[in-house]
Amino acid sequence: MTQILNTIKDIGELRNSLYIPERDESRIRQVCESVYEIAKDKDSYLEKSTDMLNALSENNLSEEGKQKWLDYVCSIFAPYLAVKLYERGEQGEVQPQLSCEGLEMVLDFFLNGDFGAKVISVGVYACAQQLAEEDPMRCYELTENAFTIYPDLADILGVAYYYEGKTAEENITKECPFCGSKGENIIPHYCSPQVLKLDNKPVFPPAKLWMKCGHCGNYFTYNFPKENVGTINGHYTKDGSSIILNNKFSLDVYNQIFQRFKSMTSGNEYLEIGVGTGEMLAVALEFGYHVEAVEICQEDCERISAALDVDIRWCDITDYEAKKQYDVIVMGDVFEHVIHPVEVLEKVKHMLADDGVLWISTPNYNCAYARMEGFEHCMWHELNHYTYVSYETLKELLEKMQLEIVHYDMSTRYRGSMEVFIRHAK
Repeated sequence: MTQILNTIKDIGELRNSLYIPERDESRIRQVCESVYEIAKDKDSYLEKSTDMLNALSENNLSEEGKQKWLDYVCSIFAPYLAVKLYERGEQGEVQPQLSCEGLEMVLDFFLNGDFGAKVISVGVYACAQQLAEEDPMRCYELTENAFTIYPDLADILGVAYYYEGKTAEENITKECPFCGSKGENIIPHYCSPQVLKLDNKPVFPPAKLWMKCGHCGNYFTYNFPKENVGTINGHYTKDGSSIILNNKFSLDVYNQIFQRFKSMTSGNEYLEIGVGTGEMLAVALEFGYHVEAVEICQEDCERISAALDVDIRWCDITDYEAKKQYDVIVMGDVFEHVIHPVEVLEKVKHMLADDGVLWISTPNYNCAYARMEGFEHCMWHELNHYTYVSYETLKELLEKMQLEIVHYDMSTRYRGSMEVFIRHAK
């Protein structure tokens, strides 16, 4: 044990240096970087610290003696956890995990220590990240607590974001948007460190908490800025003064999709829900379709309508009044954004011609990428995604509406999305 203490003594001694006066704007970075440099040099740091904790239960120490050892170990873990924030971008970096008892000690160390708000918030945030999978709701709450203590915490993380306080109650979702289940059926599943992607996006909370419905198996976001959905989903918008549209993907990736449309129906009435960059609309025109579209973002609506000379209605699809049925309806990477997914599908079903085809592209949480990458998979961290389905859960939802999936493809445009062709069930 003496050898262990000597190995990490220099880190433990930095405990006192963690007091940062409020007026000093740069000292927090210096302290964290100093501890980080020491921690990097101690490859077996976490292992030896864990050994120290284990030794406490093996030696016949008094309760007072054990507490002194635990307090010292806490002082070592606390700065180490805080500076792990600086390693978040390193590929393959394994985050340290503490026992519940150890984590509570670290939290107490920060919350009840004589530190400035910056240091406390960094420490609480670091502890929160240890619970992203084990206790996602606590992770979410601690993250909110960290930003409440120091609303400009994101600046320390290198992100241009300022926390403006608790989000309005109408943004909280407590029942499943797919089946309406609530209470014990709704289980916190994973908490993403959303703040790391929030440059100049103050409308979002600093953490993204995914909830799982134990009844239907789908996922949804606990706290989502529903009232701002038209603005946040207009993320492809460019300068409205230009009528030149820049394609995001090579347009030939849509060739096979439209060839399948042609093989499935001879009609040419085409409706696109959510126009994105206007790519599929342009391709639809090339394939000879009579196109119409619905778009919730006003700027995208005006810009793409002007460029392609097509009729695009600026509204939510739930407010769209169709005067006819369509042979092809396209929902390209839209379903995960809508606030009322079942209502939208019901409406789309009634707009679809009897022999028409509905095409949906949306993330699949059971896709090959998600299976291989776990919570590192990009779709768990997308800012403006409200819901998350799998092929199996979407298929079940559609079947209840007398719709059936007749063809499945992996998306060639988005990593982890699926593309399904849907018809009325016979």
